[in-house]
Amino acid sequence: MERRAFFTKGLPAYFFKMGEAFAEASGIKKNPHDYFDSFESCYPLLSEVSYDMLVQAAEQLEIEVGNKDKMTLAREIYAIKGVKGFE
Repeated sequence: MERRAFFTKGLPAYFFKMGEAFAEASGIKKNPHDYFDSFESCYPLLSEVSYDMLVQAAEQLEIEVGNKDKMTLAREIYAIKGVKGFE
């Protein structure tokens, strides 16, 4: 293997495999946490989407809006549509 190929392909692949082996051995889940597990994980969605847009999406999905806050509406819409619904 050439030196350039080693540094651009061989070494990164080796570190990636080492990371996978470490994650497997330590019991770290492969699946990421739920999107709404913490405020930090869903903050990008909540900061970009207005309350009115969430209300409109909820009405289209026949979700009762009532006096729900932005996070609750987003969680309910997300539960029905999933990740692809917000792309």
